Amino acid sequence: MSFPALTAFEHEAIPVTPGGGPRALSENEAEQLALIAESLPGFCSRGYRSIKLSEHCGLLNLGGRILEILPKAGEHPDAAQGRGVLLRMLRVATDLPLHRQDAAVQTDRHAPLLEIFIRAFFEEVLLLLKGGLLRRYTERDEDLLAVRGTIQLQRQFTTLANRTDFVACRYDELTPDNRWNRLLKAGLKIVRPWIRSPDLERSWIELFAAFEDVGDEARPRALLDGLRYDRQATRYRPAIQWVERILNLLSPDLRSGAKPAPGLLFDMNLLFERVVEQRMARWASECGWIMETQDTSRYLAEIISEPKRRAYQVRPDLVFRYRGQVVAIADAKWKRPDVSTRGFILPAQPDLYQLHAYSAVFKCSQLALIYPWSERLHTSRPTVFELPGDEGIRPRVTIIALDLTDDQFPLRMNPAEGEWAKGRHMPVRPLVA
Repeated sequence: MSFPALTAFEHEAIPVTPGGGPRALSENEAEQLALIAESLPGFCSRGYRSIKLSEHCGLLNLGGRILEILPKAGEHPDAAQGRGVLLRMLRVATDLPLHRQDAAVQTDRHAPLLEIFIRAFFEEVLLLLKGGLLRRYTERDEDLLAVRGTIQLQRQFTTLANRTDFVACRYDELTPDNRWNRLLKAGLKIVRPWIRSPDLERSWIELFAAFEDVGDEARPRALLDGLRYDRQATRYRPAIQWVERILNLLSPDLRSGAKPAPGLLFDMNLLFERVVEQRMARWASECGWIMETQDTSRYLAEIISEPKRRAYQVRPDLVFRYRGQVVAIADAKWKRPDVSTRGFILPAQPDLYQLHAYSAVFKCSQLALIYPWSERLHTSRPTVFELPGDEGIRPRVTIIALDLTDDQFPLRMNPAEGEWAKGRHMPVRPLVA
């Protein structure tokens, strides 16, 4: 028995049964996920009659159905809320053309993720149709009743020697039958079997009718190779990006040496980092600071030798500078920190060790760990850790949470009235002796 889709959440252990089910994988599907994990280390792990997922979210093609993996947005996993969080993060942190889907985050999050992506693809195609399909001149050879273009004398005096009613012509024709439109038509044909919504079905019929004069393409991937966007074709880029992702997801090329993961997956650690960067850049601008990402200019240690050699490069996610000097450092963590019995937020020890190293290397006393906001933090207390220091520096680590359930990504800072909450009160230079 086949099922149209299977929805799961990150870090969930999905049962494996011989025939699969609405909430279970079949043995063949489990084997396919295990193969994907070989090319995407850490994606999932095998358990006893189960497959445990990691922090990757998005869509995977299991052959007969789609696996939809959503982030855990609360204490009790909710598919609609998880989709809303993922779509909101994708809009601001990736080049996925979802900018016309702002309203969909609120109104369509109850629909499957695949349906939302297909609708976004349709919106891009509709936008192109409103501006008119791109037309290009194509050279044609045809036997006509009247002269058009130039006469092909060799064919006229050989093949058509006894046909005085036809003229062998070669001419240029302005036609929508070109690689750009063939790619769009291929994308439309690929998504058709996966459409379940009547509204999407009607949209598909209307869109596909506009490509009546466009030829079919048996190997659309070949058209993507070496594709170059000229001035006229630039407007096609968002729609073509969708076609490429649709091919990877719904029509994967599993030949030897080809990309083996048939899906549209996002590493939530990296995605959260990008979201934090976008949000904190806006905040830093309000403070008059300069924010740099993934600073790799410093090292934790030196090997004693002649000459000395640097070792263990550090790379904080965010470094804030004012007048050229480091005033604050922050790291983004896609984790759900524990809360103590007294209500304090407790990061993992390695996270604090990491911030302590950043403080020592950059000579900076204002540090922060940024986590996604969750229900368990609603009753938590403002949490600031003071770390050991020297030369009068007592580094402080403030715990900050980013609310991903709100389009504005508000910062839940603790303490709300502390230095991190009011950047204008921050020191303009590192607190060094």
